[in-house]
Parts: sequence; structure tokens; C-alpha cells
Amino acid sequence: MTTSSAPPRPPRWRHHAAAGLITALTLSATALPQPAVAAPGAAVPTPVAPAVTATPDGFASVNALGQNGTTGGAGGPVVTVTTAAQFLDYISRPGPYVVQVSGTITLPTGTSDGMHNVASDKTIVGLGANATLSGGGLNIGVPVDDDVTSPPANAVHNIIIRNLHLTGATDDLVNVQMFSHHIWIDHNEFSNGDDGAVDIKRGSDFVTVSWNHFHDHDKTLLLGHDDDNAAQDVGRLRVTYHHNWFDASDQRNPRVRFSALAHVYNNYYDDNSYGVVSTNDSAVLVENNYFYSVNNPGRVDFSGPLGRIVERGNILVACNHPIETRGTVPDPRTYYPYTLDPAANVPTIVPAGAGVGRISPTSDPTAAAAATAAGPGVTAQPDGFASVDALGQNGTTGGVGGPVVTATNASDFLEYIDTVGPMIIQVTGRIQISSKQGVRPNKTIIGVGNAEITGGGLDFYRSYNVIVRNINFTDAEDDAINVGQNSHHIWIDHNRFAGAVDGSVDIVRGADYVTVSWNHFDHSDKSMLIGHSDGSGSTDIGHLKVSIHHNFFDNSRQRHPRIRFAEPVHVYNNYFLGNELYGIASTENAGVVVEGNYFRDVPHPMYSASGYADSGPGRAVQRNNVFVNSGTPETAGTVTEPRTYYPYTLDSAANVPALVTAGAGVGRI
Repeated sequence: MTTSSAPPRPPRWRHHAAAGLITALTLSATALPQPAVAAPGAAVPTPVAPAVTATPDGFASVNALGQNGTTGGAGGPVVTVTTAAQFLDYISRPGPYVVQVSGTITLPTGTSDGMHNVASDKTIVGLGANATLSGGGLNIGVPVDDDVTSPPANAVHNIIIRNLHLTGATDDLVNVQMFSHHIWIDHNEFSNGDDGAVDIKRGSDFVTVSWNHFHDHDKTLLLGHDDDNAAQDVGRLRVTYHHNWFDASDQRNPRVRFSALAHVYNNYYDDNSYGVVSTNDSAVLVENNYFYSVNNPGRVDFSGPLGRIVERGNILVACNHPIETRGTVPDPRTYYPYTLDPAANVPTIVPAGAGVGRISPTSDPTAAAAATAAGPGVTAQPDGFASVDALGQNGTTGGVGGPVVTATNASDFLEYIDTVGPMIIQVTGRIQISSKQGVRPNKTIIGVGNAEITGGGLDFYRSYNVIVRNINFTDAEDDAINVGQNSHHIWIDHNRFAGAVDGSVDIVRGADYVTVSWNHFDHSDKSMLIGHSDGSGSTDIGHLKVSIHHNFFDNSRQRHPRIRFAEPVHVYNNYFLGNELYGIASTENAGVVVEGNYFRDVPHPMYSASGYADSGPGRAVQRNNVFVNSGTPETAGTVTEPRTYYPYTLDSAANVPALVTAGAGVGRI
């Protein structure tokens, strides 16, 4: 849903003052600059698309209590759960885990009133736009003990909950308590819980609640247990609430006691009984929010001792009361940096960005990993020939749309790659296989962490639409990857190749539309062959269109690549370092465009006019390459321009050594 102005439905409350309707009013309790205020019904400027971050911001990002921000299950196994038994098992295990929820899981009520404990160092993330936890809630915290007034050594910490619809709990949907800290609750949907949607209490600290959609719920957000809980809560309960959509969620958006600082910014309030309440001397900063049809947008005089609110930059439309203000509050920037969106843009960007299905593409961890990468040149989709619409295939999408599975042993891995239909196969740890193992179409094979396939390799025989990323291929007894027999639309990206007895990546026997990008060929011998043999022209002519870019040929000896019959092969922005025999060899009338590469210590950068070994001459065009302590490149003839097939942008060849060594290989996505 996208909203450019507040919807015109009647408010939930019925106490308008006939002559005193306050439509747009902002106040500040301190001497703060007064913002411009939008008039009711004013046009909302078109904002940029909502930003989706891969790491938490706000208080969950702060280095405190021995925790450097919030990383969840990073570094642990990645598992996909489809049943309550699996889910409850993994969230309760010690150590880091990334728990991916697929489909709807109904949680039991049992003796726990439906609240289920989450252990430290967990990421719980939904796959796709329909992952749901129903009937029960998540409890983050050790058992309640009123006598504990400082953080215990076993306090639960470092939890991420994202992209889930939590609904129908018999108690709270999420409960954070007993000094739990560093919690990030982001891009979820909350509805129809019996008590709180997200309650944070009993000394919990350093929490961010961002980009969530709250609807069909009464008591939304409680911060601080009760008026008698000062011993646990004073000086704690630091929470950031931003870019949430309070969509007719009636109250507690949030209701705050004792908080050292609650930072409430850029949220969209739509048809609520009240927005923010600060009591018991809580410090609450309310800024750049948009309140539409909210009876009481902010209160400090509610129930119990008065709180403190400073407000600035908010817009109020069709609200019955102004925001009550009192006292001063700390500046959030003493804890973390942040950037405000204009309040006038909030009704557009928050409904467009809040809730599930927004951390796109969540159904494909391949693309999700790429989107969160810090390395240079990392993309979520292939480029080059693997991106071309041809042979009935619209680019290369791999296993998107299929189930997500995790392989930790050879038996599971071989079963998954031989499964018919799309599948995303996450490889964890070291998997020992033998020979070359066939991969069926429509697969994404992606390493998690320092994943390794050793002893054998992958074989593509009349296969298509396959992605292979972020895997160490070591000591293959034949080829590490063989793309053959009319296979097409293959993307081989951000891998490392070492120790193969034959080819690291061979592309042969009529294969087509392949991209080999950002890989590290680490002291390999025969790095890449394109075209099987001098006698395979009848199979290969008109095929073998391959893009090879941003690879690190790191003291690899030869075949970078060695080419027969193909046209065009596009070799650009690669780093050739210390290649003993040669860089590129174009033979048997193959056509190769070589541009923007950096050759260092390569005695023979290119063969073409003279052929190579027993193979006849090929064609090669070279431009904008850098040659340092290297021989003279051999060129011949003309070659079809790659831009006939796809657009591309060259990096400066002078920058290639730095770019490629920083970005190529595993651990970059």
C-alpha cells in the first residue's frame, strides 16, 4: 500500500471540539527550532524509496554491555524450519544460529501460555512475504526475578527478528525482559495478540524496533513493566522506535515508564486512541512523526507520575489534542548517528516500506547476501552473458521460488543438486565429494561462511539457470566446475578455486550465456578452458558466449582463458598476476575482446594470430589494458562487440588490482 496523504476515514475516537479542532500543531518543551508545519491535506512531496539496511541502527547498534552492536546469528549455521518442533529446537539452542522460517508455523500454547524462549545470538528471519508465527509468542529473557536489579551474567542478548508475521498469540507476540539487551525487531507484521505486540521491560536495554506494521491490535508497545519497577528499570530501557506504521493500533505506541531515553522518530500514526505516553520520569524524544486522526498524540500526564517529552518536527492532522511536553531529554546522537526523513514524507515511505516482504529479495539468500555485502562490485543479479534473455531463459535466476535448504554433508548436498525443480542450496562447512557430480537446472548453490567443496566438482550436462557463489573449491580430482553439453545461463561468482587436477572452470561442448565473475583462482594450473578440442567446431561454433570479469588470476599458470571457436568472449577488468605460461589464448578462429584488465609479471599476456600449441590462430581485440613487467599482447582481426548483447561499465584498469583483490573470492557477499 502506498499513501500520499492521510486516508479520509473517520477517526476511532469521537470527542472532537466543534470549534477547536487542532489540525497541525507542534510544540517543544525546550528551546528547539520550530519546524515548518504542513497544512491539512497538503500535498506530500515524493520521497525516495525506503531504505532497507542489512545491519541495525538506533540503540541496537550501540557498543555496550560487552556487545558490539547486534549481529544475531551471524557466523553460525543457517537452518530453514517449517514445523514448530524444528523452530523451537533451533531458537533454544546455545550459540549463534540463523533460523529461517518458511511458511506458517503454529506455536503450541501448553504450560507456557504460548510464550517460547529465544536463546542468545539468534537471527530469526522469514523467507518470502508469507512467513508466519501464529498462536504463540517469543520470550526474550531469563525467568523473572524481582530481586535481580542489575544485568545477570546470563542475560539474553544479540537477537534479530525480521520479516515475520506474528499473529494470534495468547499472550504477547514478543516479550523482551529481565535485562535482555541488543535486540533488533525489524520489518515484521504484528496483529491480533491478546496482550502486547512488543513489550520491553524489566531492565532490558539497547533495543531497536523499526519498519514494523502494527494493525488489528490493542496494546501495541509497552516500555517499562509497572510503576513499582524502578529498581530494575531506572537508567535502562533505551529503545529506538522508527519508521513503524501504527495502523489503527489503538494504544501504547509506545507507553513508557522509567526509560533513560526512548527515541520515537519517523513513525506513521493512523487512527489511534493515543500515540506516545511518557510517565515515571521517562525521557522520550518524539520527532518527525506524522499523526493522523490520533486523539492524543503524546501525553506526559496519564497515569502515575509525570514523564518527560520533547517533540520537534512532527505533523498532526485531524488530531484532537497537541503533544504534551515537559522537561528535557538526552540527545540520541550521544549514542548513535541518525538521519531524519521529512515528516511530510512519512505517510508515503512508511506504508511502502514497513512490514514483511520489504527486505527484498528475502526468498533468495543469494541475492540477500549480495545486497548486504560490503565488498566492491557485489550485485544481487548476474551481469554479462548470464543476464541475457535467450534460449527461452530470461537471464539467470537460479533457485528463486523454490525451497531453501542447508547442506552440511555430502549425502544431503548430492540429493539436493539432483532434485528436480528450483531450489536454493546453502552449503555450510566442508563437503567431501568425488568425481564430477551433476547439477539439475534451476538451482542456486551458495556457501554460508567459509563453505568448501573438496575432492570433486560440479558438472552441468544440458543444465541451465544455475548460480554458484561463495564456495571454496579445493583439490578436485578432475574439473572443479564443468559447464558442458549445451548448458546455458550459468553464473559462477565470488568463489575460490585451488588445486584442481584439471580445469578450475571449463565451458565446453556448445555451452552458452555464462558469466564468470569476481572469483579467485589461487595458484591454479589450468584455470579456464572455453571450447573442448580442435575437433569440436561443429558443436561449438555459434555458442560459447562467455563474460569473464573482475577475477583474480593469482599466480595461476595458464588458461585465463584458453579459447576455441567462441565468439564473443568478453574478458574485462580482471587482475592477471604472475601467470607463468600465459594469460589469454584465442585459437581456432575464436573471437575475444580483452579490455580494462591489469597484467603484472605475465610474460605472454595474449596469444591469437599465432595460435597456441597445436591449435590454429584466433582473433583478439585489446584496449585500455595495463601491462606491467609483461610481454606484448598479440592481437588479430575483429570481434563482435559485447554491447551487441548487454550493457556494461568498465572500471579503470589502473584501479583493478585494488578493486579485485578487495572484492574477489569468498566471504565478500
